[in-house]
Amino acid sequence: MKQALPPRLRDMKQRVRSSQAQWYLGDPRIHFEAWWHANTGRLELGLHLESSPAVNERIARALSRRMLMIKARLGGNLDLEPWDRGWVRLYETYAIEVFDPAAVTRTAARMAELISVIWPLCEDGLRAPVRAKKRC
Repeated sequence: MKQALPPRLRDMKQRVRSSQAQWYLGDPRIHFEAWWHANTGRLELGLHLESSPAVNERIARALSRRMLMIKARLGGNLDLEPWDRGWVRLYETYAIEVFDPAAVTRTAARMAELISVIWPLCEDGLRAPVRAKKRC
């Protein structure tokens, strides 16, 4: 998968846990993940924002503003949604029954494509100024 990434993103670190693989640069709480949901027979690919709620919100806001572009480049099956504990994810799922070499190759190529398009937008979100909360 790393070979399919632009050179500046090939230093991504990887960790694997049972039915999940994660790739990240810097903070591992902001990572891309391939997650096999065995109970549904679906594979989830996407970005998981599991940092503080404030950081997650900044990145999610940057992604939300660019969802039309993201979907135009990556397809309309991606969803951006809040998740547990103030987390956010931008992800897609699809049915997969067998992880044969062809499926693994397709999945790796797709993950590289997601990372190449989405990670620069995450960096924009991380650089965005923190918004002050409005007082009532």
